[in-house]
This record gives sequence, structure tokens and C-alpha cells, in this order.
Amino acid sequence: FWILPSLQLITSGEVKNYGEDLQEISPQEAMNLIDSMDLPSYPSKNQKAIITTTSAVRATPTNKPLFYKPQGYPFDRWQNSLIFANTPVLVTHVSKDKQWLHIQSAFVDGWVESIHVGTLSPNQIAELEKQENYLTPTIDKIPLVHEGQFISMARIGQIFPLYGAGAKAAETQYLKIATYVRLPDGKAQKQLVQIPAHATKNFTQPLSQKQIALTINAMLGQKYGWGGFLENRDCSAFIRDIFAQFGIYLPRNSKAQVEYGKNHIDLSHMNRKEKEAFIIANATPFESILWLQGHIMLYIGEHNGRAIVAHSAWSTTSGKRFENLLGGVVITSLYAGDEHNWLFASSELLIDKVKALSDLSVLAQNLRSAQQ
Repeated sequence: FWILPSLQLITSGEVKNYGEDLQEISPQEAMNLIDSMDLPSYPSKNQKAIITTTSAVRATPTNKPLFYKPQGYPFDRWQNSLIFANTPVLVTHVSKDKQWLHIQSAFVDGWVESIHVGTLSPNQIAELEKQENYLTPTIDKIPLVHEGQFISMARIGQIFPLYGAGAKAAETQYLKIATYVRLPDGKAQKQLVQIPAHATKNFTQPLSQKQIALTINAMLGQKYGWGGFLENRDCSAFIRDIFAQFGIYLPRNSKAQVEYGKNHIDLSHMNRKEKEAFIIANATPFESILWLQGHIMLYIGEHNGRAIVAHSAWSTTSGKRFENLLGGVVITSLYAGDEHNWLFASSELLIDKVKALSDLSVLAQNLRSAQQ
């Protein structure tokens, strides 16, 4: 409940935050939210479950937004993350009105609406743990339909249990995978659906620069979504979903991602020229991530002497007043927006702000060695 101190600051009137009507969130609203969490009885549950609908994970048990300023869109600070359907979770608590469940997952915890969570029986858990064959989508947003009814949308970064075949056959048009739906009593039920074979690959495979390039192409131009807003990706979700298909499960936040492989290199002491030269000489294209405070990017190579990155970004600021809107998944240099810098009004660029580099190919090799 890391959000609690900021809620208490609202209740005391020490800070001003803004809601969906761009008016101040009142102390009473904040107090009502705190009360709805029923914190004195936490933890009230210990139930293994599965996400049945791709859902927002919220810092508070509400879908209402909080912005730091009236012009704060799209940065809803109560939006924590997006969690895909088929993700196993542990339910630890329930809100007073029973609408929200507090869950813990491998990469994020927070509040999810209870209608998007199905509890699992011991037999269902045992079946999932015995599963050996999985698929992962290579195309984003594939509709999954069962008997003419929409079940879910398959996304890059998800994995699905494969049924009826141990490996994909070249002549197979559709493959059978398992999803889970929530029954009226809150229990999860397995639902077998078909997915186009050409839109998937076997999970997991060795890290592949070619597959990463194809994945970037599949996401290129998609809109930016802070914390998964409107089921879009922010910078860290973009990186997570790329590497999840190779069995590399990165944390939720950008700083934790660059530190995850325990091989990150500090670049903060270098000037522009030194930093870019070091990146080009030492980073592995499509496998190294670059971190700056609050943002993460994937290095994809050198072009005309410049380091080139792929990232999901809202904007960059330059010339002190130009907000260069990027708005989603783009490929840029580390000098994006420099055209708006000039002698008497300039701002730091991405190249100035990059603080660390981590080569995830080293992490992938360590994982393979551990498995062997």
C-alpha cells in the first residue's frame, strides 16, 4: 500500500491533486478511499487465482484518476500497471464493498476489479503446474473466440498453455490453447480456444535479435499508455513484453529493469560524446537497455554515427518550452527534439539523461546456464 502516504497528504490538505473533472480531489474523497481499503483487516485472504480479463492494476480501489496538475493527462498516478489475462496471482485482500481484490503477481501488486479474477482449485493448480507446452503470440491483439463468443485478446508478452499438440506442425492452421473465464460464483473455468498458428511461436526460445526486431515492427506506432492506460504500453511494459516471450520476466519499473541483470554499467559521469561512443562500442543491438530516470529504452544499433533506440514514450522536452510529442512506440536517436534547442533556450536531451546500460544477453546466458 505504497500509495497510502500520498492519500494521507490529501486528507490533511497538504497537497493538491486533481480528478477526472480537473478539480481538486477533496480530503473526504481521499478518506473514503482509505476507508474502502479496510486496512485494519489486511490480509483477509490467501487464495491462488488467475486473471480472467486483461485488466488495470490500480494503486487504489477505484477507476477514478489522479493527476498531479490539471494538465496532467495521461499520467493517472493511481494507474499502476496492466495485467494480462491468464496471469497467476495471489489474492490477499478484498475491499469493503467487495468490488476490488488486492493481488500479488510476479511483477506487480495492487487492486484489480473482482470480476476479472477467478479462483483456482487445487486440481486446477496441479494441472497448470504440470503443463509443459506453451505458445506466445507474435502479433498483437489477436481476438480469441469460442463458439462465436469473444473470450479475450491475445497480446505480445502473454503465454498460453498448448493443448492437443506438443509442437506446432507446419500444416496446422489453428492451435488449441487454454484461457480461463470467471464463473458467477467467482471460480475460474478453463476454456479451450483456437489461435492462428502463424501468429504464434513455441514458448520459450533462445533470445533472438531477429525476433525482437519483428516484435518491434509489430508494436511500432502503437499509442503510449501510462501504466497500461487504455491497454496501451508505457516504456517499461514495452520492454517487459518484448523479453517475456524469451522467458525473461523483467520487473514493472524502469530502474528495477536495468538493475535486474546485475550487470548494469553507470554512464552518468560521461559527457555526450563519451556516452554515445561507449554505447555504440559496448551495447548489444536489440538486447541492451538504456535507463534514465523514469524511462527505459532498447538500443537497436548505430546509424550514421548515432545510437538508435526503440521505446514507448509520451514526449521529450527541448528548448525549455517545446514538448515534442512522440505518443507511443517509436524509433529515435538519443537527440530527439534537438531541433528545438538553441543558444538561449536549451534543455537536456535523452543522451544527457541516460544513466545506465544493461546487456540482457548476459542475463539470458546466465538463465540458460542455470537451466542446464
